[in-house]
Amino acid sequence: MLAALVAIFAAHAVAQLRTIPKDALRGQFTHITETIITIDGRTMRLAPGAQIRSQKNLIVVPSAVPPGTLVEYTLDRDAQLDRVWILTSEEAARPNPNSSSRWIDGQPAGTPIQRVLPKYPAPDNPQHK
Repeated sequence: MLAALVAIFAAHAVAQLRTIPKDALRGQFTHITETIITIDGRTMRLAPGAQIRSQKNLIVVPSAVPPGTLVEYTLDRDAQLDRVWILTSEEAARPNPNSSSRWIDGQPAGTPIQRVLPKYPAPDNPQHK
């Protein structure tokens, strides 16, 4: 019985692993209608059988993705979106050399947030004094 439980939990853990290809592109995903989306303002179409994976690696429908969500994606041979991964905060913090997305200051998307934000002291909070 213990071996069966271990096997079930191990299979569940393996199912949660995900590998985003190194050649995946990065951009901000916004669903427009049905199979039409934009990535960084560029209109694109989802390929037949396209998959959008949540941060927990579950398949989600395009309309469930909040506008402007940072994703990594691959295209099929017809330049349609084939696979999309919604990034976790750890994945988003890793620079992506294929990214065309830029932060406001021109840094590539994926630059660690500490390098992007100016260094301001924490505001005083009178409730915590």
